[in-house]
Amino acid sequence: MKIAAVLLLVVAAFVLISVVWRVLSKRWSLPCPMILAWSLENPLAQKLNRTALTLDRIGLSPGQKVLEFGPGPGRLLIPAAQRVLPRGEAVGVDLQPGMVERLKRNAARKGVANLTALQGDATAPIVEEGAFDLVLLSCALGEIPNRAGVIRQAFRALRPGGRLSVSEMFGDPHYQSKSTVERLAREAGFEPEEVQGGRFMFTANFRKPGAPA
Repeated sequence: MKIAAVLLLVVAAFVLISVVWRVLSKRWSLPCPMILAWSLENPLAQKLNRTALTLDRIGLSPGQKVLEFGPGPGRLLIPAAQRVLPRGEAVGVDLQPGMVERLKRNAARKGVANLTALQGDATAPIVEEGAFDLVLLSCALGEIPNRAGVIRQAFRALRPGGRLSVSEMFGDPHYQSKSTVERLAREAGFEPEEVQGGRFMFTANFRKPGAPA
């Protein structure tokens, strides 16, 4: 009974924080607070967020160089880094120093040595131009006030023929619709490839024009 009571309290606290976060997000674009980082790291979160399915939809391949804007504690980026082994690399750019440190710790704990975590503004040119095969945004686009700016930086970071992959879940406080994601991508110069999933959980893939270098 005590265990059940503790679990109930944890769930209730999480729901309360999520509701408050959603209400505040109606007025401001707020990044995932550090207090909720734990909710993205446990195995239950991996199942509820369908992490493996999202990675399959993105279409990762060994040897790719992958960049994620807003990776948080690494729910998606750490397993993505494992999928691009043995010669692939992964880079995560997060605005919050605390999330960057958490990402580094989680990667080290899981023995993922091909991942680099950077603190910085995703709407600024923080990474080398044309250096990546794939850029990821997973439930992070709506957390960034300058949404068009981060999509433009994704375009800049990709090699010709590189792919932008944007994943959204309806339950996220900053959920962005398919039409919004496609509009922003087209405005930045991307060509639509495919959208997998329905309204409540989808991954939209786009291609930067040009032949791979």
